[in-house]
Order: sequence, then structure tokens, then C-alpha cells
Amino acid sequence: MITPSTLMPYALRTARIIAREERAWLLTLPTAVALLTALLAPSYATTYATAEDLARAVAMSRISKSLTALYGKLPEGADAVQLAVWELGALTCLLLGIVMVLRTVAASRAQEDGGRSEMLRGGGVGPVAELVGICLALGAQCALLGMGAGLGLLALDGVGAADGAAYGIAVGGLCGLVAATTALLAQLTTDATGARSAGLTTLALLYAGHGVWATQGWGWAGAWSPFALRGAMDPGGENHWPPGAVAGAALLVLLAAAAGAASRRDLGAGLIQIGSGHRRPLHALGPVTLALRLSRGQLLAWALAAAVIAGVLTAMGENMVELARQGAVDGGTFGSLLGAGDPGEGFLGYIGVLMAALACAQAVVLAGRFAAEERSGLVEAARGTGTGPARQLTAWCLVSLVAASLTLGAAALVAGLVGRALLDTTAADALRLIAGQWPAAAASAGITALLGGLWPQARWLAWAPLLVGLGIAQLGPSLNLPQSVMDAGLLAQAGQPTAVWLLLVGGAGIASGVLAVRSRDLRPTSGRRSGSAGPRVRR
Repeated sequence: MITPSTLMPYALRTARIIAREERAWLLTLPTAVALLTALLAPSYATTYATAEDLARAVAMSRISKSLTALYGKLPEGADAVQLAVWELGALTCLLLGIVMVLRTVAASRAQEDGGRSEMLRGGGVGPVAELVGICLALGAQCALLGMGAGLGLLALDGVGAADGAAYGIAVGGLCGLVAATTALLAQLTTDATGARSAGLTTLALLYAGHGVWATQGWGWAGAWSPFALRGAMDPGGENHWPPGAVAGAALLVLLAAAAGAASRRDLGAGLIQIGSGHRRPLHALGPVTLALRLSRGQLLAWALAAAVIAGVLTAMGENMVELARQGAVDGGTFGSLLGAGDPGEGFLGYIGVLMAALACAQAVVLAGRFAAEERSGLVEAARGTGTGPARQLTAWCLVSLVAASLTLGAAALVAGLVGRALLDTTAADALRLIAGQWPAAAASAGITALLGGLWPQARWLAWAPLLVGLGIAQLGPSLNLPQSVMDAGLLAQAGQPTAVWLLLVGGAGIASGVLAVRSRDLRPTSGRRSGSAGPRVRR
């Protein structure tokens, strides 16, 4: 029996095991954040070198409700440091939030599904001690991420040590709050897939709530969101420290709730059993229909969310497009995003980039289900029924393509209707600029399929093209990237002849992944591998 006096030694040993397993993430991710921040942040001082350029950019950014919904409130009279924290910080926090959801589930419920928790129980480690150990390892990850972000910001002229520290605490605090929330949700769901879906859905709600609060002033919707921490601390401005202490208190409450939930559930089960009272057979005719039945709720939820987001953001752009048509928008981030053509079409193109990022993320998640199920042993179990790995990989790729079609189609439909009423654009514009992003999603699915079929342990690399493409599309104008670089981005090919290359990449990736998985043995997770040297617990 574990007593309070013996909990911490077990927790520390568990944390050491997890840190050893996650050492690559512990080192590479903070280093990448520091290098990318140090590389990108100085551009804000050169892009807005004069006071006039900076004042115009701040004024246009504050007017735009779309940018306010995405990045939060920009302080009046902001300098280059605050502008960098507002724009670069928002994108950094969003991407790291997604990463922390995925890493928290991978270190907790995914490892539990793979058999590590059962092995730890045999070594005397209880559920609370295991959770504390996981949180210690993830806490170190969050602290290193905050340090990396803060150190990287120091590369921008005018940033002091206090500014970098405030920015680091804001980024690290957001990562910690997201990880603690996901750890709590992981105790409520029945498996890693459910925990991952619940975590990403909650993250999307937190981000959307913060946007609603920033644009409409509805404090109940997002003033408490972790994404509001960066604006509350105001790095580079007031460097307000009390919000960091409030975030620390909230973190402790979330961890205590997660520990309480962990002590009350059985191994491999969740506290909430959805639909456990009456289970009906799926009546699947094959792997494709099975994958569709398993993911139909997610497909509909993503399509509905994309339609709502596209409609709201398109409506928010009415004033900015009208100002741009009157010649009041000259330069700045928003002027660059609208482009040199019709402002209405330019704004729809901007909406298309955001919707393409959602569709590509959905394609990566769904096409990556094959690799996740291979590690959990489901692929091996399905092969026993006569369904080979190649057919299972193909099924998930087809489902990912269908999902991207639904997401982009719903977004194009709603944005087209709203755009025709408010932006004076046509349905053809929405179809070309939003639905035309489907080749990017197909390429993302192809890359994921190739990694899943050839090297499933490295399937996380499939996120790299999406993150790079989104970074180029969102930050390219502010960073003065060459036009040729921005034109070559993954999300800049909608309606262009070069989109054919993305289709070729997608098709070749899926075909190569299927051929690769046919020619190799399955690789179950380390916890179930026969003769595995897995992590050992020393008593």
C-alpha cells in the first residue's frame, strides 16, 4: 500500500523513467522554440523600423476583429516587442498547446493502453504516484519551453530580462495549464483516442472562448482561458506578474483534481463511460466502413466547427474589407494578408488558409490513426480477422480525405454565403480559395501515410509541413519573407496550377505507405513487445 511518505519516491522514479523515454522531446522541442523565436522575433524591429510604420500596423491590427479573435487584444500604442508577443506569441502558444495535448496523452493514457501502467503496478507504483511522476516530467517540459521562448525573445532589440521572463512564464504557464487539463481529461475517458479527442476539443474551446472575449468583451467566455495569460501579463509592456501566480494556483487545482480522479478509476478504464449501457453492433462491411463508423462523430463535429468559424471570421472582415476598398488599409500585416487584388477575395483567401490548417490537421490525425492502432495492438488484432495492415492504412487515408472534403466544403459553403452578403464576393471565390485547399490536406494525408507505413515511430514528423506552411502564411508578411517563399508554402496553392503537385505528393505518399507496410512486420508498442527491455522500476 502506498502511503504519503512513500508516494514521492515512487513518483520521482516514475518521473525518471518517463524523462528517459521523453528525453528527445525534452531537449529538441525547447531548443526548437528558442531558435525559431530568436530567428523570427528580430524581424519585427526591422519590418516596423519607423514610428509611422509601427503606428499604422498597430492601428490596423486593433481595428481588425478577425486578428483580434485570433491573437487577442493588442494594447494601444504597442511597441515592436508587444507586437511580436501579440502575433508571434499567439501562434507559438497555439502550436505548443496542441503539442502539449498530444504529448500529455502520449505520456499517460497511450502508455497505459500499451501496458506500462500495469508493469508499474507490479513494481508497487500506484495510480497517484504514476500521475505525479508524469506531471513532474511534463512540468519540466513546460518549464524548458518557457525558458526557450523567453531566451529566444531576447534576440529582439529592446527586450529586457524582465520582458523575456514574463514572456517565458506566460508560454510555460499556458503549456502547464493545457497539460494539466489534458491529464484530468485523460482520467475521464476510456482510452488514449478519447483523451486525445477530448483534449483537442477542449483546447479549441479555450482558444475560441479567448477570441470571443477579445472581440466581444464577454469575460465569462474566455477571460479565464490559458490563452489570456499572455495578454494579462503583457510581456514587453507592464510585465504584470500576479496573473502568473493565479495561473500557478489554477495549475495546482487541476493537478489535485486529476490525482483524485486517478485514484478512483480502474486501470484501463475512465470515470465516464459513454454509451456503455447499450452497445449496438457496428455492422461494418470492411475497414473503410469501420473507420467511417468509428470517426463519424469527429467528422461531423469538425465540419460544423469549421463552418461556424469560417462564417464568424468572414463576417468580422466586413469593416476591414470596406476600409481596404476605400484605400484606408496601406501596408501592415493586414494589408499584406489582403494582397494586391480585390480585398474581398484576399480576405477569403486568408480564411481559406485558416480552414486549410484545420483540414490538414484533421488529415494528419485521421491518417495517423493507423500508426497509433499499430502501437496499441489493434492492427495486429484486426489482421487476425483477415484484414491486412495495407487495407487498414488505406481505409484511414480514405477517411481522412473524406473528412477534409467535409470540413472544407462546409467552410466554403458558409463563407461563400456570408461573403456574398457582406464582402461582395462570389460562390466561385469561396470554392476556389477555401475548397481549393483540399490538395494541401491530401498532401498531408499522403505524408502521414508514408511515415505510418514506413516508420510509424516518426509519424509526428507529418506535422512539420503543416506547421511550416502555417508559419509562412501567418508570419511571412510581418517577417518580410521573400514573395517566392510565401508563394511556395503548403497553404498558398489554393486555385493555383501548382496544386497538382500536392495531389501527386498525396497520391504517391499513400501508395508508398501501403507498399511499405506490406513489406514489413508490425511493430507493437514497447509494453507488449516480446522480449522487450522496457523501463525497469527499481525498488
